[in-house]
Amino acid sequence: MKNRIMVVDDEASIRRSLSDILIDEGFDVILASDGHEALRRLDTAIPDLILLDIWMPGMDGTEVLKEIKTRRPDIKVIVISGHGTIETAVKATKLGASDYIEKPLSLEGVLLAIRRALAEGSAHIEAGKEKIDSASVRKTAEAEEDFEGVYIPQRTIRKSIVVGGQGLHSGIKTGLILSPLPPNSGIIFNELSSEETVPAHLDYVHSTDYATTIKSGHISIMTIEHLMAVLHIYKITNILIKTGYEIPILDGSARRFCQLIEDAGIEEQDEFVEELTIDSTYTVGNINGDGFISAMPSPELIIQYSMGYPPSLGIQEARFVLESTEVFKQEIAPARTYGSVKDYGKLEAMGLAKGGRLSNVILIDDEKVINTSLRFPNEFARHKILDILGDLYLLGRPVRGEIHAKMTGHTENINLLRKIASCKRD
Repeated sequence: MKNRIMVVDDEASIRRSLSDILIDEGFDVILASDGHEALRRLDTAIPDLILLDIWMPGMDGTEVLKEIKTRRPDIKVIVISGHGTIETAVKATKLGASDYIEKPLSLEGVLLAIRRALAEGSAHIEAGKEKIDSASVRKTAEAEEDFEGVYIPQRTIRKSIVVGGQGLHSGIKTGLILSPLPPNSGIIFNELSSEETVPAHLDYVHSTDYATTIKSGHISIMTIEHLMAVLHIYKITNILIKTGYEIPILDGSARRFCQLIEDAGIEEQDEFVEELTIDSTYTVGNINGDGFISAMPSPELIIQYSMGYPPSLGIQEARFVLESTEVFKQEIAPARTYGSVKDYGKLEAMGLAKGGRLSNVILIDDEKVINTSLRFPNEFARHKILDILGDLYLLGRPVRGEIHAKMTGHTENINLLRKIASCKRD
């Protein structure tokens, strides 16, 4: 049976163009020139999906969206706009939109959004690949010395969910729209103003200056590490992340991202992914020197971090063992971003930290924390573990191994990943 799509746009040329494209692709099409006509047509012809312009005279798309979701909450709605912002996208998604795309529209972008919306929530999406029989791929380690070949179900979220905020380094208002993706899609970032995407993968790391930035083509996404850490812990393998250049810093920790994933719900999918097992020892830096990060075999994910900065606060150490998501939520996710007052002049000169606020960064001077109380005595070391968890997930799969690090940051993390990836490829 053909899927039926309603196109609601006050521009006749856009209605005609979308109609021609959709009919060619095998869809039935209903056209409406404004919100009132769209709502009238809902009484006689129920579409599977609606393409809805947000800026229309009379009754704008936001009002139409509210009414559609009141009458028929099951209908998927994709909002389209030529004058949108991240705030518009976040608002539309909160009202129930499945997706948000910018004008001028591209054929590929529109069809991708439609297929994604129609597939959302389906537990059996054909991805053009053979299904893996769960009985044949589930392998369990028989001894601690042999823990390779651990397969887990791929995961996505059950529904789209959003959050707004501000970028720590760019200072811009930004936000996130998290949406489900079918098996074998991976973690994909998409800047709202572009149809281009960039995979969350080591191969696309562009910068590690005070944050991890990935880039592909003309788009780059900054400060991904806290969100990536949460996706790693919850083992989300397929998800679309729409944002506005930089992931929002929120309160400087990952607590809100945990809540977002739990609010969206987690769906185990029919296909499986093999966890990446650290099978040898890899080291960046000098273990006997000032700083290093090392990965070694372990049947579970363990991260240990130590630091002596700033000297006035003494040595901080933290150790995390991934026993459950709840342990992560309690021990690591609340640890916040921190920075010294002296560094802020340097960051400003680099065009960074424009969004730093007393509410989202722990500020320290030479002697003490000056703007808040620490959530843990070793909060800085715990935050470094959070960053490592996020960077590790750029290997593309959940990781099993033990990581030891001292006085390192994103640059060393990524260098370690490159060493691991290089050896795995060989």
